Amino acid sequence: MKRRGLQLSRRHRWTLYTFSVVLLVSGAIWAWAHYQDESGTADPLLRGIAPWLLKVHGLAAMGFVLLLGTLIPVHIRHSWHANKNRVNGVFFLTAVGLLTVSGYLLYYLGDETVRGYMSRVHLWLGLAAPLLLGWHIFLGRRATAWK
Repeated sequence: MKRRGLQLSRRHRWTLYTFSVVLLVSGAIWAWAHYQDESGTADPLLRGIAPWLLKVHGLAAMGFVLLLGTLIPVHIRHSWHANKNRVNGVFFLTAVGLLTVSGYLLYYLGDETVRGYMSRVHLWLGLAAPLLLGWHIFLGRRATAWK
């Protein structure tokens, strides 16, 4: 966290971005491979890397949530008290919470009907998450630049 405001340090920011990209890419490629496999058009290479993509995705998710937790004591708390970017921040944290819960349910839930629904929710929310993060960053920088 930089002293001059609510902005994250460069290292913290880029670590968060790196985990975000790994999450997005591993999840998107896995989903593509999974749907190719279901349609019967999957390349054997895709079938072979799909389990590894899920492992990378799960590891990146744990790292991302851990990094998000490091934002609570300073970035989130100070932003909340300064009344900066609250609505968008709550919206983003809610989306991450839903992604975490849906990911947990996908891993542990046995009911295939609910699992199919959760899979779609997780996929679409996961694909939208980078846009939500980008919007949060944009609004935060705009609010800070005007003061």
